[in-house]
Amino acid sequence: MTRNWGLPAKRENAAFRKARSARPIATLSISALFGVIGAAIAAISFNEARAVIEHVFHGRSLIFAVLAAGFGCWAYVWIARPRFAAHFNNVGDAFSDLLKFYARAALALVALLAAAKLASLIASDIVSVLILCVSGGAAAAAAFQTVLAFVPAYEPSESA
Repeated sequence: MTRNWGLPAKRENAAFRKARSARPIATLSISALFGVIGAAIAAISFNEARAVIEHVFHGRSLIFAVLAAGFGCWAYVWIARPRFAAHFNNVGDAFSDLLKFYARAALALVALLAAAKLASLIASDIVSVLILCVSGGAAAAAAFQTVLAFVPAYEPSESA
């Protein structure tokens, strides 16, 4: 039986316990995989949009494509805000929570891409391109989110 003699716990022990639940190598691996999935879906979405309307990224139509992609990007950031906040608040998630989040997000991105591709059968080309741009923006935000795994968390200095 260990005794607490009123001495503060070592900070290294807390870091090792956190590393055991965080599984840094596995976290890095699934983050990289999710980033590749997000980047691939973004590339597919924007390429499909260009295939539907050839000059969609030129002239006035570029404004609508950028607005749709921006909406998709910020919608993803809003939906995934607890995950973003966990990184910036130095809280982090356990590996299993992160894996569940990435799995749900990947399925949602694939479903959004599928809905965008099906929209071309139901709606006009313009609507299809707008939904493809929303899908591309959301996927680009998801790919960017994985970059945060490589950025050290903020730790305020004790001298301030």
